[in-house]
Amino acid sequence: MSAHLEAGRRPGWQALLDAIAAESDPVRRRNLELVAVHVVAEVEGELDTLMATLVEEPRYRFLGCTSSVGPVGAAAVREHYSRMIASGKNRLDFLVDRVVADADAVVTEGVFRLAYPGSSMPQRSAESGEPVHDDHWYLIEYRCIVVWPIRGDRLEGEDLYVGEPPRVVRALADGEHPGLGPVGRRNGSVPVW
Repeated sequence: MSAHLEAGRRPGWQALLDAIAAESDPVRRRNLELVAVHVVAEVEGELDTLMATLVEEPRYRFLGCTSSVGPVGAAAVREHYSRMIASGKNRLDFLVDRVVADADAVVTEGVFRLAYPGSSMPQRSAESGEPVHDDHWYLIEYRCIVVWPIRGDRLEGEDLYVGEPPRVVRALADGEHPGLGPVGRRNGSVPVW
């Protein structure tokens, strides 16, 4: 299963690959590989593979700076991911710097990195002070912990603990970070999210 992660590699996933390679306990290794298959399927937009990693009635929660009830149940989770894939929000990087695994869960901690249109940002300036324009794409980052609860050989969903509001790092040039946001992302051609 870690070969699946290698095939869909993003720069920040080395800590997850290292955890899989170092794990000698078969249950913890299976759990780490399950998370790897799930994250690659999400980023690659492989909806059926992604859903196959989940229990029949998964539950998602978004906690911390963005507390909200996430989708609950297979139909709601499938719809959630379908919308993400259609908009390109699934194409992200997770710069993982800590991985913890036991028999019932995997925990990953790091920084999410995404491309978002200026029109969706409440901040009107980037960290650099440059103004945010509605028709441009921006590099967004925020620190997050994801708890991946596991039942048997499937994920029960995700509990995302967002440690800070999303930060507008800077504007993205056309072609920069092509793995973030919609395929073919261009400034001046920004969807309404």
